Amino acid sequence: MLLAPGNTKTNATLAQFVSKVLGRQGLHIEKLFTMSGGAIQENWKMDLRSDDGEEFSIVLRTDAKTKIPGSLSKKQEFNFLSMAWQAGVKVPEPLYLCEDVSIIGKPFILLEYLPGTTDFDQIRQLNIGETLGYELGVELAKIHTIKPDETHSVKSLSSKDFVQQKIKSYQEFFDDRGEANLPSEWAMRWCLSRLEGMTPSAVTLIHGDFRTANYLVTSDGLSGLLDWEFSGWGDPYSDLGWFCAKCWRYGMEATPAGGVSTRTSFYKGYSSVSSKRVDNDRVLFWEVMSLLSWLVIAIQQGDRNFIGGEKDLELGLTGLVRPPEIEQVLLELTSPASWTSFEGRENACAQIR
Repeated sequence: MLLAPGNTKTNATLAQFVSKVLGRQGLHIEKLFTMSGGAIQENWKMDLRSDDGEEFSIVLRTDAKTKIPGSLSKKQEFNFLSMAWQAGVKVPEPLYLCEDVSIIGKPFILLEYLPGTTDFDQIRQLNIGETLGYELGVELAKIHTIKPDETHSVKSLSSKDFVQQKIKSYQEFFDDRGEANLPSEWAMRWCLSRLEGMTPSAVTLIHGDFRTANYLVTSDGLSGLLDWEFSGWGDPYSDLGWFCAKCWRYGMEATPAGGVSTRTSFYKGYSSVSSKRVDNDRVLFWEVMSLLSWLVIAIQQGDRNFIGGEKDLELGLTGLVRPPEIEQVLLELTSPASWTSFEGRENACAQIR
């Protein structure tokens, strides 16, 4: 039993379920359709009407046909999203987690429907880039105020531990494929050379995929932060680096913060909440780490098409076209001149294998 606009039986079951969990009897699904975006998840807009004529919309979020490693379960995603909602971050209200597969055939989350667009070109045309950059900095800093408590095993870990774990996962990814990816090997050694002298950051909640296309914007500004399937605990600078990484600027080099804003406005918004100056060197470090992560994800997206059986042109092109682009940027950012010292390079070589 899978969700589909024309599946009358499933839609009737779903309508009854939504009526029950929302405490709104007599709801009927008027329209049900997939929303744009969401390369790893499916987002369905559900237009509802009650027996007394009230009309409103919510969003049903569930897994796509295939997943990539690192994508959270619906329960995990719901829990992190709920933390952000409770902390006052601009996110759609998480309404309900359903793990009963008898409803649509797989777990799903019900979310508040928020207005706005995720389309990069439409966002640029609104001409609110610097204001938007500031708002995004504010909301990201709010996320980073959320700290793990004593019930979380990560509380004892440092941000350096997370870096080392990530690099180890990248190594294992390429090893398992039986491939030698020289640009990634070089970039990982660069990161390890920088890590030695870096002061650890406090571990916080991170969004994990904080970039343009994963937030909603109206003419009034930021509406909400979306797509929490990679959220978790980690170094807060990983979100800053991911947002500013060249791969998410969409060619707009004059506005390196997500392709929509200058770093200055984005950093000012962040500092207004964190009360700390943003460290440019640490952002650069995480830009390189972000590119490594995106390289792995791009290859995995291609695998979903070529190996996993999810025949999708966008996935296939991502796996073919993006990796060479990412590798070039990695080499540009980690040129020999950027290494702190020859000694640091040797130490990194010794650590990586």
